[in-house]
Amino acid sequence: MKKKIIGLVDGQSGNIGSIKKAIKDIIRKKPYQLKIIQSQFDPNQFSKIILPGQGAYTTLVSNLKKLKIYNSLKIYLKNNFPYLGICVGMQILSDVGYEDKATKGLGIVHGEVKKFEKKNLIIPHMGWNSLKVNKEDKILTPAFNEKDFYFVHSYIFQEAKRSDVLATTKYGKNFPSVVKKGNIYGVQFHPEKSHKNGLKLIKNFILNS
Repeated sequence: MKKKIIGLVDGQSGNIGSIKKAIKDIIRKKPYQLKIIQSQFDPNQFSKIILPGQGAYTTLVSNLKKLKIYNSLKIYLKNNFPYLGICVGMQILSDVGYEDKATKGLGIVHGEVKKFEKKNLIIPHMGWNSLKVNKEDKILTPAFNEKDFYFVHSYIFQEAKRSDVLATTKYGKNFPSVVKKGNIYGVQFHPEKSHKNGLKLIKNFILNS
């Protein structure tokens, strides 16, 4: 049986070690192989792509362009191939982000990424917080409702269409913590750091989406 290839994007804005280990554990003895994406690629080569984001929106977009990943990724997403964006990897699916400076995103999930409005909030939002699941999905079943995941971020997805939001989380106000457009997913939290619930979500994406 020919193995399906999972691409893990290394955007050079954070350590991909945790997510790499999680994926390897999930696909062990299964018909998948993992390939790290560090440069321009053939969008048809991959069955699924995961982009773990750390750092700033502007930095990640700039790095993806510098590494010649950006255009290949855009074609991949326009074809509605399965994608999981984590933290900033979710945020760059938006139309524009306002971290450091206004930066155009991939424009897949409509909305803007802006800083939390403080109002007595400690920023960044860091630590464990729960999901309110709005819609059942292949990767986000009702079993995830009220389950805790690990967050660390200062910016949130705003003005997203309700139809694109699978789950929300409350910190000062409700914000989208899981978005979806077709086969393209984004999660604001870090599933690779969220113990069994996070690993279950990654597993659902790899095996069920």
